[in-house]
Amino acid sequence: MHIPRLVFAEERRSDKIASSILMASVLKNIGAPVSFFCTGHDERYIRLLELVTGQKPAILDPFACGSNRNMRLLFQEASSTRSLNVIFCDMGVRQEPGVFSVNPLPGEIARILDSPLVVSLYADNPAAVTSRVLDTVTKQISSQGVQPSAVVFSSAFNPREYQLLENEVGRRTDLLSLGFIPKTLEKDSPALMELCLKEMAAKAVFPIKAATVQLQGMMNQIEWEILWGIGKRGAKWSEVSDSLKKSAAGLRVGILTNPASDLDGNNAEVFFNYIGCSTITIPLDGPAPEAGLDALYIPHTPGFLCAERLLGKSGLRDWFVSFFLSGNPVLVCGAVTLLLGDSFSLPNGKRYDGLKLFPFHGVFDIPGPGSMKRVEATSSFDGDIMLNRGEKIRGHLPVYASVIDPGNASGAAWVIQDPAKSAETGLSGWSKASAVATEIGLELWSNMEGVLRWLLKRKQ
Repeated sequence: MHIPRLVFAEERRSDKIASSILMASVLKNIGAPVSFFCTGHDERYIRLLELVTGQKPAILDPFACGSNRNMRLLFQEASSTRSLNVIFCDMGVRQEPGVFSVNPLPGEIARILDSPLVVSLYADNPAAVTSRVLDTVTKQISSQGVQPSAVVFSSAFNPREYQLLENEVGRRTDLLSLGFIPKTLEKDSPALMELCLKEMAAKAVFPIKAATVQLQGMMNQIEWEILWGIGKRGAKWSEVSDSLKKSAAGLRVGILTNPASDLDGNNAEVFFNYIGCSTITIPLDGPAPEAGLDALYIPHTPGFLCAERLLGKSGLRDWFVSFFLSGNPVLVCGAVTLLLGDSFSLPNGKRYDGLKLFPFHGVFDIPGPGSMKRVEATSSFDGDIMLNRGEKIRGHLPVYASVIDPGNASGAAWVIQDPAKSAETGLSGWSKASAVATEIGLELWSNMEGVLRWLLKRKQ
């Protein structure tokens, strides 16, 4: 099996829209089949990528997936043999004009997926400085066991500057120079909340749409065909086999989402399809669904943005509470969980009643940069419908959504651990019958057996 694939590792700036967002928009507009992935869990990037391409990206993270094998399996199921599958990565941090610290994740992803890698750097410094940084970056990535194939520059001032840079790069590295994105197309990055409000999102991405038309109209500005060629020349894919495939065939899983603020990618949907389930999308701004669902999954989204829809619409609210208490499998992930407690507070400090399914109080803050952190949850007692005693599941915790001192009385069965500090940071994992709720945005691929246990209601 051959899966055309390409890791695109770029320098990013927190106040600017990443150049890969614009490139993804152009690749989509060109018309050839492309599938997009991203790494880490940058919510603003995930939302921007979906808005400009119309695709929910799968999110690749070896830690969150639990193992390299699980991540390869996720990529195998989410990718297409008929498309160019592009994985966008944050390459690292420029600490000062001539010093760059490379993030190990792009090299790790390329190595695990046996994929070609293309790098991208800002080129708004003198050509000698940029080429020296590129040389440093190339050597750091090569030391990780991956040889970069080419480079695309962003924010170059004009063609003359790019010609000087291309000459300098040719003296220092063996990389192909595939072109540049002009400085005039560099755009300021909107806040996450702008991207999650339907009325503001279209206005926020309009500059990207306009820049897309400009870049696409610039003849030979970027060598798109060579970029495609690099992706297609990757090694033959070594297929991953797994005994859980189609193990839940025939089950119908509803995915209750807020379309305007979905920040979780499509990992969960890919997982459910992999184990044989059919998935039904249930928009929070729509009517209560018809009967016939076997299970319900609610992905992470900034919960306060959907509070009015879930709590204020009596038909949907009544249906959700009834389904939650019915004994059918329900999994609520991320910041939506805060709405299930006795009460919650919005970023403006106002306090409101929740669904009162669990005895805790939730507090929302405004999301900012770096608002998600990797965590691992472990069952500390006798286990529950999902995790056996001592078993683990991984994901990302939104730091802007917290549960205030629920204590053991609330029935939390999981201990949250921060892997970066090897320290316990709190409790989570509240359950009733076959329903589980956690403020962690769970990565279902990190414990496929446990999620299947929950779905089939097999407490062990």
